[in-house]
Amino acid sequence: MRVALMFALGEITPDDPAVELLRDSAPLEDADGNPCWPEPAPEERPKGRRKRNPAAEGAGHRFPGQASSKRPTRAEVEQRIAQLQFWLAQRLPSSDIRDQAALLWGMTSYCTLKKYLRVARARMVEELVEDRLVHQAEAIFSLQDVARRAADAEQFSAAVGAHRVLAEITGMLRAPVKPPTGT
Repeated sequence: MRVALMFALGEITPDDPAVELLRDSAPLEDADGNPCWPEPAPEERPKGRRKRNPAAEGAGHRFPGQASSKRPTRAEVEQRIAQLQFWLAQRLPSSDIRDQAALLWGMTSYCTLKKYLRVARARMVEELVEDRLVHQAEAIFSLQDVARRAADAEQFSAAVGAHRVLAEITGMLRAPVKPPTGT
């Protein structure tokens, strides 16, 4: 039931290319920000014998820091993207996001973090487009509350400003309040 609910909410899709791309990204980067991949091991074959599956016999090398950590699962990648969406919604600076990602997830590659951020921003835009009316209704409700509180506190300029923004959101106000001055 949990998996069915996740599919219904659109949180995890089995063939999401962004998740696979993030899982397969380079573990480190050089000084210019380009991804660094480990060098393959030199092949030493005994004569007369061929390797059928080089990956099964450990032909590749890993970075020292990468040997202890495993690739994140789909659920971990989705959780990281959700956390990044939260941080983006809070408008945290990128340096704080980078520090938190290194602290929480051991992410040392800024290139990988940029990929995660790109996916998080794209999903935020998709959610905003899909649920535009819901977001519009939430904004209207909160602005009505602001206008009521401002009027109760006798801050009438703030109340008028909140009502003006309400009118802009609902489409009742299409022209500027003040006529343009000049020639």
